[in-house]
Amino acid sequence: MFGFFLKKNFYDIWDNFLHTMLINLPMMALSFLGYFFCSKMSGLQGGAALGNVGFMFSVTVCCMVWAILYLADGENAVRVSNYEATKYKLFLSQIVHCIKHGVLLGLCNAVLILAVLVSIPYYLKIWLPMDGTQGSQSGLLMMSCVFWVVVVSFLALQWVFPIRSLMHNNFKKCLKKSFLIFFDNPLFSLGVALVNLFNLALSIFTMGIVSGPATIGITLTNALRLRMYKYDWLEVNPGLTKAQRKHVPWEDLLVREKQLLGPRSFRTMLFPWKK
Repeated sequence: MFGFFLKKNFYDIWDNFLHTMLINLPMMALSFLGYFFCSKMSGLQGGAALGNVGFMFSVTVCCMVWAILYLADGENAVRVSNYEATKYKLFLSQIVHCIKHGVLLGLCNAVLILAVLVSIPYYLKIWLPMDGTQGSQSGLLMMSCVFWVVVVSFLALQWVFPIRSLMHNNFKKCLKKSFLIFFDNPLFSLGVALVNLFNLALSIFTMGIVSGPATIGITLTNALRLRMYKYDWLEVNPGLTKAQRKHVPWEDLLVREKQLLGPRSFRTMLFPWKK
């Protein structure tokens, strides 16, 4: 299943390259502006405390704004996953409707980012003091707890975007379902996260031209949409044992998807009008 997901996702992104670039470029520019904004706020005159407050405030605001725009392309991501054409006007029209969920998702991400930037260095100093004195193992324990909570939360929160776009749930349900999906599919969630980590690195390297937030959104939507076939199968087969539930017949479940995607070659990828 994961192999077909990678194939479908690659072709979907390639077929909608112009759309993703039009979304990625302004959002990457916004990301760089946010970085400079956070840097300026952290350097506020008035002492370290004011600088820290300014930094945390700026990180939170940037995460909220970024999340609003990120969620706004959710409907287009669903259209791409369903082999339909994208509409840039749809992205613009969805911005207002995504403010509430974007603020909440941005707040969640900001808390996790600040936990990494503030809590981990703090507990690291307790474990390994800079003055060379004997540290405490409690610092290592707390640092490990924070690290794993952040990792699990990020892996789960990645599903909020496609859940909202595909199921149109409220934020509380999106949050609940995102953790349920993660704990039911931890390795799959990790695999999708690694794909998007590559997308993120590629977006930074290419300044948003090749990859970026829109690409990440399409990847997550494709991943969840294909994964939902598993739950449809489980729903029509309620009497399966635990062992049987682990052997999902992906070859049978993805027959229609493979037919819709069709045979693709490098030639038709570059020249789609030449069949």
